[in-house]
Amino acid sequence: MALENLYQCTWEECKDLPNQMADIFFHDVLFETMFPKEATRKTCLRLFFDEYLKAFGPDSMILADSAHRNAYMVIYDKRSTHKPSYFKRMCKMNARLLHLIPKMGIRNFLHLLKNWDLLSHHWVKAFERDPYLHLDFIFTSDQMRHQGIARQMVRELVDEGDIMDMDVSVHTFQKQRAGWYEQLGFVLMNTIVDEESGLSQYCLIARHEKERTSWIQSIE
Repeated sequence: MALENLYQCTWEECKDLPNQMADIFFHDVLFETMFPKEATRKTCLRLFFDEYLKAFGPDSMILADSAHRNAYMVIYDKRSTHKPSYFKRMCKMNARLLHLIPKMGIRNFLHLLKNWDLLSHHWVKAFERDPYLHLDFIFTSDQMRHQGIARQMVRELVDEGDIMDMDVSVHTFQKQRAGWYEQLGFVLMNTIVDEESGLSQYCLIARHEKERTSWIQSIE
């Protein structure tokens, strides 16, 4: 399996991951939109990512480039989802996120709720057949950027999709990043403009090899 070339992180090794993600995504356009108050954004992001990993972790794979963990990739695996357990974890996460109110204030918390759908990948249902893999997050430590590590990890993921006959989906709010994914074999399926925030969500899918072959044969 292609993902065997990557390092499977343990929960113990992920303890500091919320802090790292808060630092990495502090100036990300999505999280600047969801947490507009810069003074409290990092604290809120740490809490958010902590709750996110608790809620989605059981249905996800957290992979690194190696045991040195220079880069991380969080992959939602639709095969792992057990609906009753999933909804229970979602409810717990939503309840615990109420702890953000004292840090953000009511007004900014309501703003967060209005933009909550920006995190969703429900758009996949229009294009995808179960099961599939969804790339939720990928990031490289500051000192190891621009060395092709993230690119290689995504290639490993797409190769895994080919091996397992599973499509791989991803979305981004940066047009340049969407082009980066297209270079790695993803196809832009839709661009969704959010009326509340004005952000453009670029929705991409890398079809697995059998499905690509079937599609080519159907148009020949």
